[in-house]
Amino acid sequence: MLAKGAPVCCFRNRKNGFSPFPGCLTLLSLLLFAGRLPAQVAVEVVAETTVQTSETAPHKIPGFSISVDEKKLNLLDDYERYVRHQMWEKALTTIKELSASKSTSALLPTRDGFLIDADQRIFRALTSLPAEGREAYRLFFDGKARKEFAELSEKGQLFSPDSKKQLVQIYYQYFLTSIGDDVADLLGDQAFERGDFIQAAQYWRSILDHHPDTSLPELDLNVKYALALIRGRQTGQAAATIEVISQQFSGQKVTLGGKSVDPVPYLKSLLPEKLTVSSSTKHNQGANHLTRALDLPDSKTEPRWQIHFLDKAVEQALQNSQNDYYGRRKSYATYVPPMAVDQQHAYFNYYGVCFGVDLQTGKLLWRSAKFKDLGNHFNNYSFHQSSHLNQYHVAVSGNYVLTTLIPQKEMNRYRACYRLTAYHKDTGKQLWQSKVNNESFICEPLVDGEQIYVISHMQNNKQLKLDCLSLKTGKREWSIPLGSVVAGNSSNGMVNMPSPLLQKEGDQLLILTNNGALFDISLASRSINWVFRYSYPVNQTDSNYYYAAVDEEVELHSQGQLFRARNLLFFKEAGANEVYALDLAAKKVLWKRPIKVSAQLVGIDDQHVYLLSKEMEALDRQSGRLNWAVSLPVEAGGLSAVIGSGQAWVFTSRGVFEISKTNGDIIDIYRGHDLNSMGGAIQLKQGLLICVSNQAVTAYPTRSVERQTSGP
Repeated sequence: MLAKGAPVCCFRNRKNGFSPFPGCLTLLSLLLFAGRLPAQVAVEVVAETTVQTSETAPHKIPGFSISVDEKKLNLLDDYERYVRHQMWEKALTTIKELSASKSTSALLPTRDGFLIDADQRIFRALTSLPAEGREAYRLFFDGKARKEFAELSEKGQLFSPDSKKQLVQIYYQYFLTSIGDDVADLLGDQAFERGDFIQAAQYWRSILDHHPDTSLPELDLNVKYALALIRGRQTGQAAATIEVISQQFSGQKVTLGGKSVDPVPYLKSLLPEKLTVSSSTKHNQGANHLTRALDLPDSKTEPRWQIHFLDKAVEQALQNSQNDYYGRRKSYATYVPPMAVDQQHAYFNYYGVCFGVDLQTGKLLWRSAKFKDLGNHFNNYSFHQSSHLNQYHVAVSGNYVLTTLIPQKEMNRYRACYRLTAYHKDTGKQLWQSKVNNESFICEPLVDGEQIYVISHMQNNKQLKLDCLSLKTGKREWSIPLGSVVAGNSSNGMVNMPSPLLQKEGDQLLILTNNGALFDISLASRSINWVFRYSYPVNQTDSNYYYAAVDEEVELHSQGQLFRARNLLFFKEAGANEVYALDLAAKKVLWKRPIKVSAQLVGIDDQHVYLLSKEMEALDRQSGRLNWAVSLPVEAGGLSAVIGSGQAWVFTSRGVFEISKTNGDIIDIYRGHDLNSMGGAIQLKQGLLICVSNQAVTAYPTRSVERQTSGP
C-alpha cells in the first residue's frame, strides 16, 4: 500500500486542461495494492427472460416488513411525474430537494422489487433522465457544481478527512454535470486506498454506465473496476469484466511501471483458481456436486457403520404425544436431524441432543445427553408449545461445533428460547452458551474466521436482527436491525418464526428470511446494500405444531434454500410457492415460476435447477421451464440430493434412487440397510455416502472415491 502523502503521477489526462489530483492512485498502484492471487475461470452468460413486475411498492408487498421514508418516496414520485411530463424546472428543483434532505430510512424502493440505498435510488432516478432532461440539468447545475469543486481543489482539501462528505454530496447532487465523472473517479481512488473496494467499484461503474461523454480512458476505468471487484472478492463480476476488456479492448495495453502491459492476462492471474462460497453448512450446498458418476455399492455391500439415535423410549414417547394431543406432532415422526460434516467427523442435533461421529469408523465421539432422556419431554405440553423443529441447527468450523437448541433443563419452560451453544468438536465439552434470557437464535450460524453471523430476535418480538459474535466467547460484537417478520400465532400463543438462511461471498452476506425478503449486507460497512421483496403468504399457521401432519410441506419439513452461480442467484423460501432466478449484478428478476409449497431447492448445474418434494423436478436454468419430473417415495425431511455429471441420487423410504439428469428416468435403486426408516438426507464425504433418516445415520462405502467440487 502506498505511504500516506506519497506523490504519485496520474496516468490519465484530465479534461479542462488541469489535473487537481496530485495524490491520486495510479493504475499501477491499484495493481500493486490488489496483490496476487492464484489463477482462474470461465465467464457465464445466461439468457434473460422478461418478467412482469408488480405495481405494488416493494415495502408494501405482503410479508416481511421494512420501513421506508414516505416523505422522500412521495418526492421521488413527484420527480418522476415531472420528468414524464417534461416539466424540467420542477423536476430539477425536486431532485435537488431529494438529494439535500436528510432521510429517516436508509432504503427506498425501485420499480422491480428491490429496496436499495436511498442515495443510490435517487442517483438512479437522476441518471435515468432522457437527453433533453440531462441538457436542462447541466444548464441548471453545471456552473454551481464546477464552482464547488474548484473551491475544494483550490483550498487543497480534496484529500482531507473533511472533504469526503462534501465530495460525496457533489457526486450525488451533480453527477451529470461536466465534473461528475472526475468526482466519481476521485472518490473511487479514495475508497480503494482505504480498503472499501466494493464502494470504489460502484463509483467507477457509475462513470462507465452513466457518463458517456467522459474523457477518462474507458479501458483504464474497466481495469480499475475489475481490480476493485477482485480485491472485494466479487470474482464472478470481475471475471465478466475481464471478458469485456478482452473483447472490447483487444490488443490495447496500459502502462505499468513504464512498460506497456496487456491487462487481460494480468487480471486473470489475480483471480482465484476456484470461486468459493462461504455458506452455512447445508448438506446439499457444495459437497454434493460431483464431476463424474457415483458408483453406488452393490446390493451385498454392508454399511461401513450405522448409529441408531431413535431410542425405543423416545419412539414410544413420540407415539404417546400423538395420541394424547389428538394426533398432533405427527411431523415429529418424519423429522430428520440436521447434520454438519468436516474432513474427519459428522455432527448432529437431535432435538437438542448433540453428538459427534468419526466418519471412517462410526465411533460415537461424544454426545451432550442421553437419547432416552428426550422421552421425558415429549409428553410435556410446554415442550410442544415451544418446539419449532426448523430452529434446531448445527454447524462446524475449526474446533467449534455450534448449535441452536432448547437446553434440556429449559425444555419444559413456557415459551423457551433457542440458545446458541458452542461445543469442542473432539470432546463435546460445552465452551459457551448464549445468556440473554429472552433472546432466541433461529438460523444456522455461519462462521467466518473468528466471527459468527446469526439471526436472532427477542422472545415475543417479531423484529429480526443480524448479529456478529465472537467465535471464542459468543459475545456480541455488533448487530444490524433487519425488520419484522409477518408470522401467524399458534393457538397456544406462540409465534411461528421463520428460520432464515445465510450465505457469504467475499464481504457480501445474503440473508434469505423465509418470510418474503432477501437481504444483501455489506460486512465491511455493516449496512444493508439492498433488499429484494416478493409476496409471501401472511396468514401462516404452522400445522407442524397443531393437529395431524396432513400437509406435505409439514411432513417433509421443507426449508428455504438458495444457490449462487457467479452473479446468478436461485432461491425458494419455505412456505412460499414460487422459485426465483435473480441477476445480482443488474438487480433484476430473470424469471420466476410457480411451484408447490412443499418443494425445496436441492441443487443446480449448468442446465437445471433441481427441486425435491415427493417428486424431483428439473427446471431449465435459463428460462425456468419444467424439463422433467419424477415421483419418488419421499416421506421424511432432510430433503437433499447428490448431483453428479449425468445422474442425481436421493435417499428415500425405499433406498437410494439413482435418477437420470437427462429425462428423470430411474436408473437404479440401492435398497441399503435402513429399510424401516422414511428416508431423509444424503451427502457424499470422504468416499462415504452418508444417509441420515428419521431414526439412524448410515455410512456406505462407494466403489470409487470421486473428486468433489463446490458446485457450478
